[in-house]
Amino acid sequence: MREAGVRTAANERLLDELLQAVRAVHGEDFSAYRREYLWRRVCRRLEREGLRTLEELLARARADPAVLLRLRRELMLQVTAMFRDPEFYRAVREEVVPWLRTYPRPCLWVAGCATGEELYSYLVLLHEEGLLERTRLYATDLDAEALAQAAAGVLDAPSLAEAQRRHLQAGGRRPLADHFHEAVGSARVPAEWLGNVVFSVHNLISDASFQQFHFISCRNVLMYLDEAARRRALALLHESLVPLGVLALGNGESLLGFSRRDDYVALHPLEMLYRRMR
Repeated sequence: MREAGVRTAANERLLDELLQAVRAVHGEDFSAYRREYLWRRVCRRLEREGLRTLEELLARARADPAVLLRLRRELMLQVTAMFRDPEFYRAVREEVVPWLRTYPRPCLWVAGCATGEELYSYLVLLHEEGLLERTRLYATDLDAEALAQAAAGVLDAPSLAEAQRRHLQAGGRRPLADHFHEAVGSARVPAEWLGNVVFSVHNLISDASFQQFHFISCRNVLMYLDEAARRRALALLHESLVPLGVLALGNGESLLGFSRRDDYVALHPLEMLYRRMR
């Protein structure tokens, strides 16, 4: 893919045309994503389609809706796993949960929830801490298909097995499998847990704030946005936090460069947990 991977002016224009084709048919606008990320994803799709140039990929995508759909899915952010970064969830258990207990009805937002594994991690954690019944959670993502998968609450057995060790490292109170309803080759999130969750398609870059939250988890999303889009998303998250609310970001993300950075204090020396002070 060396020929396609060279960022010539012609290839930059072809990349823009590919993004426009995805937007015209599927509605998602990826123009605010970092170009380096877009290049990696498009070149990966190019290789998987067995093509050599972006011009070939564009022609194929325009002629075959299935190719365009596969390109769209390639561009979506779906890297997720239950209790990914277990030390982060331990920090949430130790630093955030005691504060959430002080509210009669805590409200949480999992922004960019993808296929739901991050959301399920919070459901388990809150259940173990005796907070889930009185907590309202909102799970949002740009991808309606991924959101539907999250709302279905089904995990394959290998994913659940792989998460067992991470759950214990995160301070899990009991075996992770005990929390789920087992089925052949899969496990299901309890329906009563999902009843506490509102699922909605939401764009962090262009959509408005829709609620005030005590805790917002927006992990490993901002890192894919260009600087202007990142600032807009952070402004939205800030607007959505109550005073003293907590914002969680992913490893490699921070509030550096955000105009309201001084309104926050770090809650943990290593994990990206920030309390809004004003």
